[in-house]
Amino acid sequence: MSWKISISILGSLAVLGATPGFSTGQPEFQSGVQMGYTYGQNGAGFPSFGKDPLGNPGRAGFYLAQLRLKAKVAFDSTFSAVAVSNIYNADVQEAYLEKRVRNYTFRAGKIRGAGLKSGSGTDEFERIAVNAPRYARFWAAYKRILGLRDFGIQAQGDHFGGKLSQRLFFHNANWQNVINDEPSFFSGNPAQAAGIDYSVDWRISEFTAWGASVGGLADHQWSEFIGDEEGWKVGNWLRSNPIVDASLNHQMDVGRFHLFDEGMLLYNRQIINPVDSGSSKMWGVSSLVRFDLTPRTVPFFRYEFFDPTDGAGGLDNLNMFTLGVIFRPNPVAYPGLKLTTQYLRSLEDGAVNSIPNDLLISQLEMVF
Repeated sequence: MSWKISISILGSLAVLGATPGFSTGQPEFQSGVQMGYTYGQNGAGFPSFGKDPLGNPGRAGFYLAQLRLKAKVAFDSTFSAVAVSNIYNADVQEAYLEKRVRNYTFRAGKIRGAGLKSGSGTDEFERIAVNAPRYARFWAAYKRILGLRDFGIQAQGDHFGGKLSQRLFFHNANWQNVINDEPSFFSGNPAQAAGIDYSVDWRISEFTAWGASVGGLADHQWSEFIGDEEGWKVGNWLRSNPIVDASLNHQMDVGRFHLFDEGMLLYNRQIINPVDSGSSKMWGVSSLVRFDLTPRTVPFFRYEFFDPTDGAGGLDNLNMFTLGVIFRPNPVAYPGLKLTTQYLRSLEDGAVNSIPNDLLISQLEMVF
C-alpha cells in the first residue's frame, strides 16, 4: 500500500514535469533509511504526553524511524516540485512547489517551515544526536505541527551571498489539511486556525552563526477572537492567542570543534481560564558539542535542561545528558552511511535519579 502511494506521488510529479511551457527535466530521486536498536526505560520515539515522562516500563528492540523516498522535478532553473514520503507507514511528509525569484524562494504545500532550529529547522537525516532535544518534541506537539511539517506558504529571503536567511511561514497549526466543503460539515473539527512563524539565520563569519525564531498560533472560534467588543480588534485576538514562542541559537565552528547552543521559551494560555488570568510557560535549553576526531569517528555530547510547566506542575524539570559517537565506515565512497551510538541519562529535579531511565540507542543511517 505504501509503495502504491509513493508511486502515485512520483507519477503526479512526472505529469507536472510534462506540462507545456516548461522545460522538462529528468526526475531526481533520493532514498534513505534510519533504523536501530534501543535498550532502556524510555524506549524510542516521542514521549507520551500526560504521563510521567520517566515512568515508561523497560523495553528493548529494533525500530524503523525513516524509510524515505524523495523525488524532485525541475521544470526550469527556478521552478521545481518536491515530494518526500516515509513509505513504511505511507506518510507523505512533504509535498510542495518551489519558485525562486532573484534572492527569494517561495514554497507552497506541506513543508518543514520556519520555527525552532532543532525542531522544524533540522531534518532527521541532518541531526547529530538520534533524537531532537526533548523540548523540541514538546514544542512541535504544542504548535500542532505533525512530524515537524505543516500545510502552508513560506517566503524565504537570502542576503549577503546566503549568509543571512529569513523565513516567514503561514500555516494551519491544527494537524489538519483543511478542505472547505459547503455547507460545512457540522461535526467536523473547527478550521479557524492560524499559525505564523518567523526565523532568521545569520552566518557572521566562518566561525560563528546566530539564529532566532518567533511564532504564535490561535485555534479558537472567530467569535472568541472578537469577544464582546464591537468589530474585530487586534488586541482582543492577541489576548486569545493560546501559544506564543521564541527561541535563540548560536553555533561556533573552529577547525574540528563544533558547538551548538539553543534556548526556547513557550507561553501557553490554553489551559488557563479565563485567558486574561495569566499564562503557563515551558522552557528549555541545550548545548551540543561535536568534535571531528577523524573523518570516520565523531564523538559528541549534549546537555539539555527542560521544564515543561515552569513549576506549575510540580518539580518536573529534567537534566538530560547524552554521550555518543558517529562512525562512518567510508566517508569518501559512502558519505551517506553512518552508525550513531548514544547513551542518555536523565536526572529529575534536584539532580536525583529516583526512576531508572538510562537509554542506549544504536542507529544505522543510509542515504542513497
